[in-house]
Parts: sequence; C-alpha cells; structure tokens
Amino acid sequence: MHYKPDWDQAKKRLELFWSDERGIVDRCCMAVFAPRKTSREPPFPELQWGPWLGGLEKFADDDAENIGKWWTDPEQNYRRMLHWFENTYFGGEAVPCTYTNWGASALAGFYGSPVAFTRQSVWFKECIGDWKTWEWKFSRAENVYYRQTRAIVEKLVAECGGRYFVGIPEFGDAADVLSLMRGMDNLSMDLYDCGDEVKRAVEVLSDSWIDLHEEFFRLVSPCNDGGGVLAWMSLWAPGRHTQVACDFASVLSPGMFGEFFVPEVKKLLSWCEYGTFHLDGPDCMRNHLDALLAIQDVDNIEWTPGAGSPPTFYEPYIPRYKSILEAGKRLYLLTRPDEVKPILDNLPAGGLFLCTWADSEDAADRMLDDAARWSR
Repeated sequence: MHYKPDWDQAKKRLELFWSDERGIVDRCCMAVFAPRKTSREPPFPELQWGPWLGGLEKFADDDAENIGKWWTDPEQNYRRMLHWFENTYFGGEAVPCTYTNWGASALAGFYGSPVAFTRQSVWFKECIGDWKTWEWKFSRAENVYYRQTRAIVEKLVAECGGRYFVGIPEFGDAADVLSLMRGMDNLSMDLYDCGDEVKRAVEVLSDSWIDLHEEFFRLVSPCNDGGGVLAWMSLWAPGRHTQVACDFASVLSPGMFGEFFVPEVKKLLSWCEYGTFHLDGPDCMRNHLDALLAIQDVDNIEWTPGAGSPPTFYEPYIPRYKSILEAGKRLYLLTRPDEVKPILDNLPAGGLFLCTWADSEDAADRMLDDAARWSR
C-alpha cells in the first residue's frame, strides 16, 4: 500500500487481534500517527482525524454556499484526504483510511431532517413534531444528502488505486438519530408516552442501516484488502466490520436500554463478522457495560471517556477494562502518549488496541519499540 508500506506486517497483528486467541506478535496492537518526515505542513490538530475540519476557517460564518461545498463536493473531500495521507506517518497498525465524515447520524438527513453545514460541524435539526402525523420516507433517487454521500464515496473509491482504505459512512444508530430528529428531551419522554412509535422508528431506521451498510460495503470492499475498516478508529478487520453505538444511553436506565435499544444492537451486529461498540462516557460504562458484555456479537468495545471526564488512564477505570478483556472481548482505547506505559502496566496486550500520536516518525517508532517491551 503506497501510504502504508508495512501493511503486511500490520495486517498480521490485526488478524491476531481479531482471532479467537486474541494473540500478539510482540506487542498490543497500536496505531501511532505522526507528521511524515517529508511534510512541510504544521501537524494536524487531531492527527488520527486528519484535516477533516481544515480549511473551514477561511470562510465567513454566513458563507453557506462555500461551506456547503466544502462538506459535499467529492473533489474537495478527496483532495483533503490525499493531503492528509501525504503528510502523515501511519505507525504500527495505523492505516490510511478515509470516508464521508458528516458526523455520526447521516441517516437523519436521509429521512427528512434539515442539515446544517457549519464551520464546526454538520448538524441535523429536529423534524418530528407529532408521531401521529409523521411518515417515514427515504428515497435514494430524491434525497440530496444520500446522493451527495454516495458521490463522495464513489470518488474516493475511483481514485483509490490501492493507495488507501475507504470506510463506510457513519449513518447512525436509531437512538442517536432519533435524539436529533425528535430532540433528546422529547425522545426521553416518548419512551414512556409513545413506546410503540419509538419501537417502530427503531425498526425502520435499523432496516435502513443494514441496507445502506450492505450497499456501501459492496462499493468500498475492493479498496480494503478483503476486509472492513472503521475510518475514524483506523481499525481494519478481515471481513464485514462495523461500529454500533448508543450515546443516548447515557440518559437511560439499564431497563430502558434493554427494552428499546439492546435488540437494535443485536440486529445491527448480525450484519457483520466483526462488531465494535462505541461506548461513550462514564455513565454508559457504569450502567450498560454488563448488558453489552452479554451480547455475543459485540467483539470489541471502544471506550471514550467523554468531555469533562478523567482521561483514558484513570485507575478507577482499570477494573472495567479488565472485565471487558476477561469477558473475551477486545478493548480499543484512544490514549495520550504518556498513558501508553501505565495502561500496559495494568492490562494484558492480547485483545488490546491503543491509538495515539507522536511528534515525529522517529518518536512514533520509539513508542512502538517501547510498547513491545511493556506488553505482556
């Protein structure tokens, strides 16, 4: 692979990571992003996320036309990603991978939510005012946001040439899509007052999620060495691979999560051979980890502490991390460079994936060598 000349070695480590034995070659799986030696650019503010917000600062807040093109134009998306690849060193199991990044809930736009493209993000506005009059409609031929998404992915695939991987867009789980389309407060009350309507909505959205994943998997799979990749995690697996989430679960009791959304998690993960769950925040970890560990098709848990919470290495988190690995799952952590050693001092390397960054290629390689000494 042009931007990842050591891909064959990384692939072996990843295949062991996903194997039933959760084996290692010499260390845990580890992605280390760094500026490439040949780069003349300042380091990207978020190395593992590349330039996905780079360039928007040149537009005025009210320049809707150019801001919209920045997000939706296939050529601009491709050029930004290529610029990232050419200036970034992908150390260890980090992989050059791109996708359509409109946040995590594009399905809301497909089903009628007005989309706001801004200098900071893509936002999907509330649109379900009354369940009695709401109709679920999504037409591939007529929906502009679907067509734009598809056009960007087609461009990335057409230009790939074996140089990088292409991920499936994040369409969004039903709970988080509904929390945008309906509003979080309204949806919370709907669980009590309109439970049947919510369950119907989950059924519609999860069916579309599966259809779209199959469609886009077939589109991108020729670029991905026979596997599937989660772009924002830089995480490849040797088959159909997806992320499922439910950030809305932070406000749910275990009972509500189990009744309304655990069935969806199981349904979505039945689509793939390798399933990653994005677990966001201490409340979700505390209230719902046991339910997730009981789901057979949850193969890997990616943990994000969330804004305002203690960082990834925090001693009270360690028992939770251990319980994930002891349950036979894999654990993916976004870490600061100074957290790598204390994490490896406390956790076994098998089934563990750490994603971090370094200031240079040499520093990235030293970190990988250190991780091999620290892994057990």
